[in-house]
Amino acid sequence: MSLIYTIFVPHPPLLIPEVGRGEERKCQASLDAYQEVARRIAQAEVETVILVSPHAPLIKDGMTLAVDNIIQGSFAQFGAAQVSLSFENDLVVMAQFQNLSGVVSIQGSIDHGAFVPLYFLQKAGWKGKVVLLGMPLEQSEEYGERIGQILEDLPGRYAIVASGDLSHRLKKDGPYGFDSAGPEFDQFVVNTLQRDSKKIDNLSDDLIDKAGECGYRSLRLALAAKEGAPEVLSYEGPFGVGYLVADLYHSSPLPRWARRCLTSFLKKGGSELLDLADMSTPELTGRRGCFVTLKQGGNLRGCIGTTEPWQENLALEIQHNAIAAGTQDPRFRPVRSEELDTISFTVDVLGELEKIAGPEGLDPWKYGVVVRQRGRSGLLLPHLEGVDTVSDQINIAKQKAGIPAGDSVELWRFEVKRHYE
Repeated sequence: MSLIYTIFVPHPPLLIPEVGRGEERKCQASLDAYQEVARRIAQAEVETVILVSPHAPLIKDGMTLAVDNIIQGSFAQFGAAQVSLSFENDLVVMAQFQNLSGVVSIQGSIDHGAFVPLYFLQKAGWKGKVVLLGMPLEQSEEYGERIGQILEDLPGRYAIVASGDLSHRLKKDGPYGFDSAGPEFDQFVVNTLQRDSKKIDNLSDDLIDKAGECGYRSLRLALAAKEGAPEVLSYEGPFGVGYLVADLYHSSPLPRWARRCLTSFLKKGGSELLDLADMSTPELTGRRGCFVTLKQGGNLRGCIGTTEPWQENLALEIQHNAIAAGTQDPRFRPVRSEELDTISFTVDVLGELEKIAGPEGLDPWKYGVVVRQRGRSGLLLPHLEGVDTVSDQINIAKQKAGIPAGDSVELWRFEVKRHYE
């Protein structure tokens, strides 16, 4: 299964009730979100967590890797020696990471940047192995991509937990005082995750330095490991430090089902379709329109969808659109079975269409749009690279429908939930 989850979480020790002694309730949004992402990882049956911490020993031109057989520590330095944790190191994954250029092996106890996330994971019932990495100070994306590739080639179920706080300079009475760069940095990170995470590195070194953050590099590493649809579960800064909890990527059964459908169709010559008996995911039993998108080397390789459901359930809707995306998209030659290993699948499940009065009801990062005029209609999905404005969104949808750019149209919007393999 390879990498099935990546999350970004804060690491203030006071979130631990035995340390906070009531103060943690001032961060209730962070607590609730932390418990939720920990529950998700536990339910996903993750076998090994790769934890990237900014408080492990750091080196300028690489990453550090804990090579102890047992990863352990306690919160004694924070007045809670009774809180201790111990995990096995995943020696197979560790050995693979040791082969990475710039990785330096270290020994020592667990730091609080790793301890806090592991505390919540254990409380959620997660039991697995850990690989502990020190956050890279340079080349975060490059390390993220290489780690993602290694995990992709290994058997097992893995999660990357990127630990880090955002700006430490949000309030005058905070630990490092106030700097206007602090709120600016945090707002940029939160907004970018919700809109276009590929632009996360569009910040000046000066702003990053003035913000006094400690999680920006671990966040970028996690985002680079595998593309997803980030979900911000919470953000707050009650003590002058920004705490962000985000689900950056999680594997979905929907694209895997789409892959199986197209694979079966191509390899069996279209003679039979897959039996739906083993598709027990509740989401697949409802009726929804959906789009199946194929990409190869980051480039579009096919996309076919339905704005409203035509099949008796979503499983059949995906099956039909996956086969059509691979064999009937007029923009591309049909996919060959030997190409399938190089193609990625995403499935966009559409919400209900809602008629709106005008462009002010649109947001190209939140809503897709349907334009209609005298029997002609065009659709554009939300959250598309290069489509940054409402006018761009409407004009492209008009173009797809063959409607002149200056013509008035009826506008409909819809939300989409994007699913990645």
